[in-house]
Amino acid sequence: MNRQQEYWDLVRELDHTPAALDGTALRAKARAKRRRMGRRWGISLGSAAGVCAAFVLAVNTLPTFALACANVPVLRELAAAVAFSPSLSAAVEHDYVQYIGQSQSFDGLTLTLESVIADQQQMVVFYRVDGGAYPYYSVACDLKDENGVPLEGYAVTSGDSQEELKQFQVHFKEMEEPPRKLTLDVELLGTDAEGEDHPLDHIFTFQIALDPAKTAPAVEVPVDQWVEVGGQRLLVDRLELTPTRTALYLEDDPDNTAWLQDLEFHFTDGSGAVYETIDGSVSAMGRAEGEGTYTYYLQSLYFVEDIGDLTLWLDETVWLDKDAGPVTVDLTDGSCTGALPEEVTGLTAEHRDSYWALKVNCTDGRSPFKLEYRDPEGGTHNTGGFSRRDDRAAGVCEFEYMLDGYTWDTVEFDLDFTQIITPEEPIAVPLG
Repeated sequence: MNRQQEYWDLVRELDHTPAALDGTALRAKARAKRRRMGRRWGISLGSAAGVCAAFVLAVNTLPTFALACANVPVLRELAAAVAFSPSLSAAVEHDYVQYIGQSQSFDGLTLTLESVIADQQQMVVFYRVDGGAYPYYSVACDLKDENGVPLEGYAVTSGDSQEELKQFQVHFKEMEEPPRKLTLDVELLGTDAEGEDHPLDHIFTFQIALDPAKTAPAVEVPVDQWVEVGGQRLLVDRLELTPTRTALYLEDDPDNTAWLQDLEFHFTDGSGAVYETIDGSVSAMGRAEGEGTYTYYLQSLYFVEDIGDLTLWLDETVWLDKDAGPVTVDLTDGSCTGALPEEVTGLTAEHRDSYWALKVNCTDGRSPFKLEYRDPEGGTHNTGGFSRRDDRAAGVCEFEYMLDGYTWDTVEFDLDFTQIITPEEPIAVPLG
């Protein structure tokens, strides 16, 4: 028996419900069947998918079911992988999981690619690491076509995790359509309990074939509606729906005086259900041809029965004035020249050994400064990130930027935003 057949045989064993769960899976399965009837997109499901649907629904809604399944390795890992992702849960429910089941070993460690969920926007790869010396692992991955030619127009994100079934995402940023056959060159990065990284000096090469029947094409939903927010105009251009996420595409008016930096939004349907989960490691993307952020991602609406029944709500917008200048901070006394956002309430700096620590108090949870900064002689540096501490009692967030090896007394930053606009009532954009 091959591993794929073994996998589906294990999944089908859900038809024989353990006594402790008598009736639970059947009720969930019946609910899934009722929900699937009349789906707008007409997805066809087999018997194994029906069992998966019952399983996913039960894991997300019935704690006793999840606890009982925790003793079955395959189901336990699947539960951990999809339980907190409405998009991936729905993709599993509708049989968009493609099994891989390929393993390779090196130096006492085995890397297994278990399965993928793929569509035109991204590919989510589920993998496991057996053996190895570290509690956490993340991956880097290069893609090639079936002939070994490197591909372009994609990005890979991966977080470290102790879950048995881990995942990384391949975002097809500029590909019209991913190839049917792919070569994945995977590198592992181990992280120890102290947070130190340890790259594994080895490349695992896997060749996979994507099943076109399980690689859903994107569904485009035109919107074409202009809205005005704080004197700036935005075009809600269209939605693009895939099983793994929803992409919201915006455009701006060339006469706007500011670039859109961030957007908070959600959807509701006719029954009042709210869709607001930022479901994935990428929540927004900027434009290659200019400033601003005009593409946003949310949980998948691919399986919503009536897209025309949805309303988009714009909750908050964050803007950067086009004429915003840099801010120069005197590290010796915390004074600055240049206009700061009104959300910034204080600056302080402290010299520690070989670096300066610049602290900025802000009434919003967004960093006011970009990570790149300049010294008085025109040299460029990068903070590499920042730390944030929330003081809820005082209603402020404290951002700390480390200027490592910095020997000057003044530093110049560019702003990440200049104003935040929160309407008294969210702005409604009906899709019907």
